[in-house]
Amino acid sequence: MTHAEAMAAALSARGVETVFGLPGGEILAFVDACRRAGIRFLLTGHEAGAGWMAQVMGQLTGTPGVCASTLGPGASNLVTAVANAWLDRAPVLAVTAQIPQKSIGTMTHQRLPLNRLFSPIAKASLAVGNGDTTALINRCLDLAAAPRPGPVHLSLASDTANEKCDGGSIELDAVVSEKRPPFVQAIADRVNGASRPLLLIGLGAGPESAPAIRQLLDRLQCPFVVTPKVKGIAPEDDPRFLGVASGMALDREVVETLEQADLVVAIGFDPVECDRLWFASLDVAAIDSVSMAEGGYRPLEAIGDIRGLVSQLSAEITASKPWPADLLETRRRAMCPLLPKPDGEAISPIRLIEELRAVFPRDGMAACDVGSHKLSMGQFWKAFEPGTFLMSNGLSGMGFGLPAAIAAQLVYPKRRVLAVVGDGGMLMMIHDLALIRELNLPILIVVCRDASLSLIRLSGQRRGYPACGVDFTPPDFTVVAQAFGIAGGRAATLAEARSMAERALSSGAPFLLEAPVDWREYTEVIR
Repeated sequence: MTHAEAMAAALSARGVETVFGLPGGEILAFVDACRRAGIRFLLTGHEAGAGWMAQVMGQLTGTPGVCASTLGPGASNLVTAVANAWLDRAPVLAVTAQIPQKSIGTMTHQRLPLNRLFSPIAKASLAVGNGDTTALINRCLDLAAAPRPGPVHLSLASDTANEKCDGGSIELDAVVSEKRPPFVQAIADRVNGASRPLLLIGLGAGPESAPAIRQLLDRLQCPFVVTPKVKGIAPEDDPRFLGVASGMALDREVVETLEQADLVVAIGFDPVECDRLWFASLDVAAIDSVSMAEGGYRPLEAIGDIRGLVSQLSAEITASKPWPADLLETRRRAMCPLLPKPDGEAISPIRLIEELRAVFPRDGMAACDVGSHKLSMGQFWKAFEPGTFLMSNGLSGMGFGLPAAIAAQLVYPKRRVLAVVGDGGMLMMIHDLALIRELNLPILIVVCRDASLSLIRLSGQRRGYPACGVDFTPPDFTVVAQAFGIAGGRAATLAEARSMAERALSSGAPFLLEAPVDWREYTEVIR
């Protein structure tokens, strides 16, 4: 086999069924090898979209998602998505082409130092051709999925791709799990001695740990808070649920709730989701697969298999720890903001989220882009099942929403998938409508139109700056969707939005719903 063929065969053997990307001549040998190995190559409009699709595929399946690009601008365009996977702790294998080995010392056209480019934002950046390529692919997939998960970058020189793969040794560090005493008993002692413990659940708690976490909640009867990346790990219609932490709408109120606890039991909590340092001032006992101690954050930790450690903790709990009913009610009321009256034809973003949630299946998949609407979606969209809410949060990369929805629909073809995006984010990834139409993916796309990068506008407003460089004139997105062959409609009222969403969800076809929203509402819930 050639190196390209060995790569494709190894990926197929590990269960990879799809590679996302934007090819160039230098990567075609790998693309064709994937085709012959039965791996589908899906063409995206931008390399960042390919990387985001691979990230979500990896998060949802557990098998690292794979994306591919050409050299030079293809590789540099992939950087944002690789950085996103790095900070969202997502298993990804990113393959980029490189200048032929025989020419790399002389040819400077499109030559970039790919190892130096990707090493700071990947668990490893390696080159194909220095040993056993099959072993290299298996090692990269293992490394990407090992705690803490993340991206691995591989460069493939265009001449190396077609050379015979003769095997040989390859020098790579073994994937070694961190070995530390679990200290579960120490955490159990702290919980048993606490009066008002609270569970804070973060992105490290994968779907497989959900039953153990729900068992612990039932044992303790204490309230819980989640971070956006793990919404749905426990149902958010549970009366003990007190909100979403780490920079979403009403963040101040959520932090005040955390401060009411005399012990925060953090399960899979990763500070990468936090845009403020509140976590460093709390009394935290943490259960995780790797240590998150850094800087001023020094929790009592139990490190290992999260599911097993949580089950052990449940067995050591001597009594339930419910909070006083009046305190719970006070904290719940704090999560119900007073909203301004909609201005003219604009719709309340929070009410829109509530109407969409009312007609959306309980196990449906919701993907959210970045912007003001992200902060409202993160707080007010109710998730009930693990892995059903998708968001870029560690990096917060604008443009994530539509590619994420595509990957979710590919993984769960029978589930309903929703993408909520702002008008700015929609303009960034509008080319993905072509792939949605080509595959006839029945995604409901909701575009929140406010003709502004409203989150940046609000940030400037708080700092006393006049609006500058944030407002624009968006197109008629329903007409744009129709040009791509996708049905669409604009809602003037909440009732129209709900009616259109219901029809779209029952149609089995993609649909774009454009909703003019009142950006003033964000000033009431985003601080």
